[in-house]
Amino acid sequence: MNNRELILNKFEQLKGQFVITEMWKVERLVGIGEDEHDYYYITYDGRELKFHTCVGRIIPLKGKIDAKHYNEFERLADLNHFDRILEKGRSSGVTYTMDQYKRNLMKDWREEDKLLTDIVFKSE
Repeated sequence: MNNRELILNKFEQLKGQFVITEMWKVERLVGIGEDEHDYYYITYDGRELKFHTCVGRIIPLKGKIDAKHYNEFERLADLNHFDRILEKGRSSGVTYTMDQYKRNLMKDWREEDKLLTDIVFKSE
């Protein structure tokens, strides 16, 4: 199995889940991207996408910490992460769809950057 397949398989296991990034931030893993140099874990902090080289590590939290503590991350995301607020229709005055929101998050991507997965906010 090559590196790309390993990274994509890791994403399939962890998509939408909270992870610790190499910058020691707890964010949700929502996608995988690549450019001419590297593959990237794409995480979401509730407002913005962040790109982390796959040379670094992500540390999964689900199943590694007790469910009570992991569910607290989920509860706080339900209250504060814009994708969940939009999904639940609690965002007053916002008239765009989830697809439009995802496109807006990706607006700063360069043409040579490539998204290898869909942006997936929800874990399975």
